Amino acid sequence: MTPAADAFAPLVRPVVAHYERQLETHGATARGMDWKDEASQRLRFAVLCGVAPLEGRTLHEVGAGAGHLYDFLRERGIAAVYSGSDASAAMVAAARTRHPEARFEHRDVLDPGAGEHCDVVVGSGLFHVKLGADDRAWRTFVETGLARMFAACRVAVAVNLMSNQVDYRMPDLYYSNPGEMLEFCRRRLARHVVLRHDYPLHEYTLYVYREPQPA
Repeated sequence: MTPAADAFAPLVRPVVAHYERQLETHGATARGMDWKDEASQRLRFAVLCGVAPLEGRTLHEVGAGAGHLYDFLRERGIAAVYSGSDASAAMVAAARTRHPEARFEHRDVLDPGAGEHCDVVVGSGLFHVKLGADDRAWRTFVETGLARMFAACRVAVAVNLMSNQVDYRMPDLYYSNPGEMLEFCRRRLARHVVLRHDYPLHEYTLYVYREPQPA
């Protein structure tokens, strides 16, 4: 682990254990990744993949789980050069079993090597589950994770987060303020940021670019 990863380990370990229980209970399915169903999982993938044209580009997924985004890309005929990493060894083993031809690595979320030299770095559900973590500590973890992901990309980062613009909250999920996270990205990462809060899930997606995008 890096020093930063080691500092956040008490927050991350329970979350990894939570996801591994879901995998053990439901197998390498959408529910095994702790999603409600396959339809909502695929909607998230579609929004993430809207970050930029992916044909021929390298794409790294942080928190890849069992590799369902790789399935999505192949089914859509999107010829991105995919790789994935996950903090759970069990998830990485499941992904390698499902897709032995793809590259999956066991890495911490904050490992700066994850996605290094990739065009696009994405994360789906990466920061949703906080379990008993304090919101302030989890926000610091989220901001550190976003910064590490952005440092590893050449073109853009895409990540989704739970929105606090909801009328019901579950205690083990982290609900962030979309405006505050947009401002964080603009202030700390890059000026070129898109906030997507236009799809029918209780979350939003941020695209952060190194260069201005065509109108």
